[in-house]
Amino acid sequence: MRVFFYIIIAVFSLVEPSYSSTRGDVKIIEATENIQYLSQKIATDYFSFYNKPEDILLRNQLHKNIDNLQFFISDISDTTNNVRTKDLLDYFIYRIEYIKRLPNQKINETNARAILQYSEGFLEGAKTIAMWHKYDFSIEEKMLMTSKEIQYLVERATKYYMAFQVGLNSENNYEQMKKAIVEIDRHLDELDLYHYPHDTEKKLEKIIRIWKVNKIFLAKVKEFSIPYILLDSTAYMEQILKDIEQYHKKNL
Repeated sequence: MRVFFYIIIAVFSLVEPSYSSTRGDVKIIEATENIQYLSQKIATDYFSFYNKPEDILLRNQLHKNIDNLQFFISDISDTTNNVRTKDLLDYFIYRIEYIKRLPNQKINETNARAILQYSEGFLEGAKTIAMWHKYDFSIEEKMLMTSKEIQYLVERATKYYMAFQVGLNSENNYEQMKKAIVEIDRHLDELDLYHYPHDTEKKLEKIIRIWKVNKIFLAKVKEFSIPYILLDSTAYMEQILKDIEQYHKKNL
């Protein structure tokens, strides 16, 4: 199925995309950002649940984020008339049904590897759909998308950190985590160049301080493990990032 997915991407990428924006394109691109984030968050949730299979709150959180993922997939489906997008959404719908069953199945390494793989499939698909609906962003739209991109990348780095905690400690996973760290640094630099009002600037400074500490722990995953401290810190960082996101939404 993964090979089939890549064939779809390769064939559709040969078609020249149209960059004229519509209100639907704006809505779809924001939905793809949410799918990117949730695809990573669900994997992080599952790896946490893997270590605490009796934790009802973790199970409920996993179910909630799967439901949210399905919502944004449906949102794109209801909005788009793009045939390529609808065909790719069929892949999403097929895989979401499998992922919905995972919290109720036996927690094991096979399912952990599967959810890691499917999180990448949703991510790649969401990025492809965003490419097909691309248009020239305004400054505020660009900063909004940058703030959302950081949230997804923070969750992506955390996903690979948590994968290490359940034994999925391949060198490729480690390299993917390092790439996410580099991208987070780059996007935070972009936010730092924007002239925010004082209160929002203070929030950004707090995000940067938290990230400087978190990325040290992420990079040292092979040396020591503090998964739940890191998860709490990541959640707090993402909460503040949502404030930055809302600031740019109000300015659109």
